[in-house]
Amino acid sequence: MTLLGWIARQPRRRQSYVVVPFHQSVHDRIFIENSEIQKFDCDLHTIVRVELRRQRGCQLSARIVEVLPSIDSPETELQILAERHGFPTQFSARCINSSQNPNPLPTKHRQDLRQHNFVTIDGEDAKDFDDAICVEKQKDGSFYLFVSIADVSAFVHERSAIEEGAYERGTSIYFPGFAIPMLPESLSNDACSLVPNQERLCLTNLIKISKDGEIIQSQIFPSRIQSKARLTYNRVFESIFKSNPKQEDPTTLRMLEAGFELFDILVKRRKSLGSIELELPETKIEVDKWGAVKSIKPLHRNKAHMLIEQFMILSNEMVSEAIEAKGYPSIYRVHESPDPEKLQRFMMIMKALGIDKSKELRAPIRASQVQNLKRVFDNHPQADLLNMALLRSFKQANYSASNVGHFGLASPSYCHFTSPIRRYPDLTIHRILRNSLFLTEKRPPFRFEQLEKIAMESSEREQRANLAERDMEDFKKSRFMEGKEGNEYDAVIVNVKEFGFFVQLLDPCVEGLVPMRTLPNDYWQIDEHEFELQGRKSHRGFRLGDRIKVQLMEVNRYKAQLSFRYVSHL
Repeated sequence: MTLLGWIARQPRRRQSYVVVPFHQSVHDRIFIENSEIQKFDCDLHTIVRVELRRQRGCQLSARIVEVLPSIDSPETELQILAERHGFPTQFSARCINSSQNPNPLPTKHRQDLRQHNFVTIDGEDAKDFDDAICVEKQKDGSFYLFVSIADVSAFVHERSAIEEGAYERGTSIYFPGFAIPMLPESLSNDACSLVPNQERLCLTNLIKISKDGEIIQSQIFPSRIQSKARLTYNRVFESIFKSNPKQEDPTTLRMLEAGFELFDILVKRRKSLGSIELELPETKIEVDKWGAVKSIKPLHRNKAHMLIEQFMILSNEMVSEAIEAKGYPSIYRVHESPDPEKLQRFMMIMKALGIDKSKELRAPIRASQVQNLKRVFDNHPQADLLNMALLRSFKQANYSASNVGHFGLASPSYCHFTSPIRRYPDLTIHRILRNSLFLTEKRPPFRFEQLEKIAMESSEREQRANLAERDMEDFKKSRFMEGKEGNEYDAVIVNVKEFGFFVQLLDPCVEGLVPMRTLPNDYWQIDEHEFELQGRKSHRGFRLGDRIKVQLMEVNRYKAQLSFRYVSHL
């Protein structure tokens, strides 16, 4: 067995060395001979791959098999995370060869929608475009919403090398500056991507919606489209809501205006159903071509983000309901109602921040109750903190072959249909549509047991990707803070523990620990009901939501951890 780690001094034996593993499941320090250090000319904190051996009973020792570049190297960061979380970073030669000249499956009755004014709307950095929208307002005030999704199932044949690679990955993984795609780039960025002015094969969901937001009709069919423009969220927002709009084509501009009119109707409809909309604080890490961090800034969502989100949610619901109505087994995106105990803890956090609404939550818990609760703190100074705390009280959404509904969206039937380039469950939904709704045999393509296995493993791989993305962000943030030791920052306390408290800096958007040992000399006790550390002698307190000034003490790049010292309250 081999693993990655960094070289450190052995505690209490300063002339001896150990390897500290990056892999979180290996907790032992691994002894390494001084001769190995000299042989490879290693120094403290050198990153090495070692082969494990056992000696003297249970003690682990190792020999060096490879010395890696500095942890500053993007290649080293990726190797660390790939080993820690177990995701592949390369496609097989067979997979690459199969993707070079893609041959789509024939599909009967593919409708030609190239005359419609489709556009894609994504972030500035996006390279794969798997969804395009078109909105057409009718004379009676109703709307036609076209949601066209790249027909990936036509290119990724069952039991092919490409399909095996996609299943192994489960999802694309997005890191600052680059991604590990689920499909080879010849498909994800080219043949399947809905690039402008190129004919592309799609599955289209056409939804007719009344001026009051009632769903009149929904159809799903194979199509071919030609996107008229590759737009970005910021560009669309500026075109519609700023006084100096971009010079969009007049036809595109009218289509976008109709889209936002429909968006307002759909938002009102979704709120009436009780859907919970959490505005979670996000950060954007900008890196240069060498992977070094240039900036860490808050990521602000505008109405263009929300427009696409609403259209995709509606289409996912329509597709899920259509498959369910046929009685075919399917994969659902499910979200169970929250644990009442966790919600009660959230209510305690609200109370600690000055909002007491504990009597407004009664069993059985419904999404509309939580939505009403959220409205109370939308304008609170600590709304970001409360949104995150509320999210942590929820159960995780996952995939399942059993439909238990989606609590957060207040949706009785929901699936993932809209991102088959980057999510395997979406590709599976496309196969169900292709094999059971579009073909003449009209038979379920999957057994329930098959779909339950796909759902379980897709959920695991989604979680793996989320952890890897979070770890990479932590690596980048700690790298950005190196050399800034001694600097002081304004921060807010976001979590209180018996060993100290965690703070979120206001600028840059990074988080770290203020350890108990750095606090003023006192006997500190934690009040778990008030989310506060209290000093017995001074009666001073450090409470959730407090704004304080801290000083950066230590940056540990290898553990991706930041330590701060308390300076003063703001």
